[in-house]
Amino acid sequence: MYIEFKKPAEKDGSEIATWKYKGEYSFYNNDKTEAKNQWAKNIHKEENTFVIYNEKNELIGNCSFDYDDGKYMLGVQMKPELTGKGMGTEFTKSILEFGIKEYDFDSIELLVAKFNKRAIRVYEKLDFEKIDDFTWDVNGETKEFIAMKKEYNK
Repeated sequence: MYIEFKKPAEKDGSEIATWKYKGEYSFYNNDKTEAKNQWAKNIHKEENTFVIYNEKNELIGNCSFDYDDGKYMLGVQMKPELTGKGMGTEFTKSILEFGIKEYDFDSIELLVAKFNKRAIRVYEKLDFEKIDDFTWDVNGETKEFIAMKKEYNK
């Protein structure tokens, strides 16, 4: 899979703000709340955030590498039409490879909704381990989440 990482432009945010997922995954819709919609529309103002393009110069996702409390947190979003098609592992692996080159982290963590079995399987394939589970009020809903971590041996 060829992918290119770019700093987001305003046009990227306008497109990302319209992304709609099906079924229970609609929890991730970028118009779920006004705050989430504003985040998407203003993604070009976010630090440590990148948009992801394919070989046809089509926007296929975004990612972030936030550093807080001495740890890196990974954020990943794939364009809805591409989810569930077996591309997640390669997509996420490419993001991690890019991130380690840019930020040289020893470990990275992420949060994933417990219902999102597809994403959890991808993260487990890439050697993330569950470190915690908790309930969180986010996007106007109370959901169960899992915190996962990947360690790198350097």
